[in-house]
Amino acid sequence: MIWDGCFCTLVALIFRGLDGLTMEDNITTALASLTSMPLKNVRVIRDRLTGTSSGFAFVELHSLKESQDLLQYLEKMPTPLEVDGKALIVNYAKNTFTTAYVLTVLL
Repeated sequence: MIWDGCFCTLVALIFRGLDGLTMEDNITTALASLTSMPLKNVRVIRDRLTGTSSGFAFVELHSLKESQDLLQYLEKMPTPLEVDGKALIVNYAKNTFTTAYVLTVLL
């Protein structure tokens, strides 16, 4: 899990390539124009000093099925999803902290 938003592996998608000024509402609006699928949480990761986007965000959905459906839909689009004039790369978010911890325990 990642922070208090409970981003669980494969239920959250990572959106890369954001503009520095992109806000959560911009992503929500772009997705709402494509699908009526409800989003559980959207979080743009920001630079602590400047408050600008670090170029990526996490979008959490309510179920694994919804995250699969949204990712498949976005992958089938003829052109990449654009937010604030930037074409985004979307993948499943990986829970690297847990993965690293499990590997450390197993090895």
